[in-house]
Amino acid sequence: MVHYRVPFVLAQIPPPLCPKCGSHRTEIVGRSADGETIVLRCNACGERTRVTIPSSDAAPFVPADDPETSVNA
Repeated sequence: MVHYRVPFVLAQIPPPLCPKCGSHRTEIVGRSADGETIVLRCNACGERTRVTIPSSDAAPFVPADDPETSVNA
């Protein structure tokens, strides 16, 4: 069984819309170290866009080797 200690709220947030075509078929393909800038790729038109979000709305950046989010089997 997988246990997460950090609340897993990202699945509940609707996907960002593509600024070019307005499609919801977007994917986050990059993120800055401070977590305020993300790079979106639209799967409908192929556009890549940088989006800046306020730090208060940004999801916490969790490094891959963080023991607080380790997977317990």
